[in-house]
Amino acid sequence: MFWFSLAVIIGFAIVHIYTNYIKFLSREPKNQLMSLVSGGSIAYVFLHLVPELTHYQEVAEQAQLPGWMENLEYVTYLATLIGIAFFYGINQLSEKSQEHNKRKKNMTRPSKYIFILEISAFAMYNMLIGYLLVELSGELIIDYVIYFIVFSFHFIANNRILHLTHEDLYTRAGRWILAASVFIGWLIYQSAPTSDLVIAFFSAFLTGGVVLNIMNDELPDEKNSSFPAFLFGLILIAVLLQLIL
Repeated sequence: MFWFSLAVIIGFAIVHIYTNYIKFLSREPKNQLMSLVSGGSIAYVFLHLVPELTHYQEVAEQAQLPGWMENLEYVTYLATLIGIAFFYGINQLSEKSQEHNKRKKNMTRPSKYIFILEISAFAMYNMLIGYLLVELSGELIIDYVIYFIVFSFHFIANNRILHLTHEDLYTRAGRWILAASVFIGWLIYQSAPTSDLVIAFFSAFLTGGVVLNIMNDELPDEKNSSFPAFLFGLILIAVLLQLIL
């Protein structure tokens, strides 16, 4: 499956580089598309990523953890909460900086240090997605296809928000960093030893980040959303997952 995973990673890099050239994202049909994407992403999270948390918890319970971690209940679920809190904090810093610059500096984007912070956070996020590709995809080609579809749309949604927020900073540097980071994560997995415990904690943290970013970036405003498109995306991915799980 080496070549299939490499093809997915190259596809992800292309998505990052060219998202801001997808013209239809600036037109009205984007709301139906984003509703469809959010439905599919939520189905993937709750039918594939979240159920795996039970397995990750079993891995953690069987491993030799540091003393202070041995006393914690549901340690991998805590890692998921940390993922949610981490990306929520980054999002709040970005929004507050953008609002401050609008009021005080007549700027429409956050400050450069917030851009660096946010791109660094999403670069780490992308590295985890690249690193965990093989572990989360399974052994069938269709697994890789679903992983690519779900996370490509997820990347498009995230990239669109980052582009609108950071403007030319994202175009000049951000998209290239994100494209490289997903490849770096995959390369680390291919070249360095790993363990079930590392996979468990990385996957749990990533699950929290994915949940938060879907809620932030992929669900259109209620007045602009399309419930039929949302439902279609949810059912489509749910049915595909039921066929392969």
